[in-house]
Amino acid sequence: MKDAPLAATIDLHHPHRSLLGRIIEASPGPKKTDLSSMKYVDALAPDVRAAGEFLLDCIEDTAELNNMGRLMVRNMFSEILQNHFQINERFRTQHFEPVKAPVFILGLPRTGSTYLFNMLGATDYFRTMRHWETLKIASRKPDFLKRFEASMALKMMHHLSPGFRTVHEIRLEGPEECTRPLLNCFVSQSFPGIFHIPEYNEFLDTADYLPTYEFFHKQLQVMGSQDKRWLLKSPIHMQSVDSVLKVFPDARFIHLHRDFEEVVCSICSLTAAYRCMTSYRHIGPEIGSEVRKYLTRDLANGQAVLDANKEKVLDLHYKQIVDHPIDTIKEVFSFVGAEYDAAIDRSIRKEMSVSVPNKYGKHIYRVEDYFPSDDSTGTEK
Repeated sequence: MKDAPLAATIDLHHPHRSLLGRIIEASPGPKKTDLSSMKYVDALAPDVRAAGEFLLDCIEDTAELNNMGRLMVRNMFSEILQNHFQINERFRTQHFEPVKAPVFILGLPRTGSTYLFNMLGATDYFRTMRHWETLKIASRKPDFLKRFEASMALKMMHHLSPGFRTVHEIRLEGPEECTRPLLNCFVSQSFPGIFHIPEYNEFLDTADYLPTYEFFHKQLQVMGSQDKRWLLKSPIHMQSVDSVLKVFPDARFIHLHRDFEEVVCSICSLTAAYRCMTSYRHIGPEIGSEVRKYLTRDLANGQAVLDANKEKVLDLHYKQIVDHPIDTIKEVFSFVGAEYDAAIDRSIRKEMSVSVPNKYGKHIYRVEDYFPSDDSTGTEK
């Protein structure tokens, strides 16, 4: 007898709707977000404002937002505008040192990037972001209040999408990837990951990411390195390695590899987790087509730049990280020109006891939900 199909963590046909989520969806929703009427809009550079207006138009045209999605868009844009204003104000009155020799972890989700990032981030050598830092970067609010607000937002997200942290863990105190700060100029692959916006996705084929990374540099300066070396990680860095090098010419890259077909469905499931929470449109084959297209594009663009700068790149394979983590960490420290000592070894081994597989349950996705022609009943992460 054939085994029954595994139940997917994210059910596209019957997405989870908590009581609070159903109440929000049944309530009169907010109107379309109008960038021109929002506070701090004048702090935006003209090209950034144009990108934001285009993104909003695309979301309104095709994303099919539910009320939760509309609230999310309004809050996200309000936060971005506030960040621009506050960071510009800080630079008018303060001097900040430039970021020197940051280390970027590149690689698709499910390539071992989070595991490696957490281990490296547990050491005193590297400075990583904390989740609560990434929301209101230049705000003068006390840190305890920022932590509380970020904690409440995380709880809300896990309530609205219970399977989300099975797909991707977010720690309040980090290490946190830098995807959120990279949204702040409205040019990012993260937006099509959250919303169905095909026209915006086509725009990204020829988009200029330089303003995004120039502003990203400012955000890092405001957060401060704490006399450590920045360690930065996000899957979307791969789409814009050329811009990274223009802003951070002394950057070093740790490039992680895994077979494309082993990761693409897992990324589709992450995309579905967002869309089931924010939209009425969460069509599996459509998500599969979109994800495969942009991943293929971004991998090709990023690889071309890395091939031209091989002296700045350390290539690692997923199996190497999983099977030989300590040796891999030593190789990383050698590559960045740092000493691997006893204190670092203790920190790494302590983190290894915390970063355990399936901490919040198994992430299960079904290939046929996203690629119907493939014959597969279910896959565990």
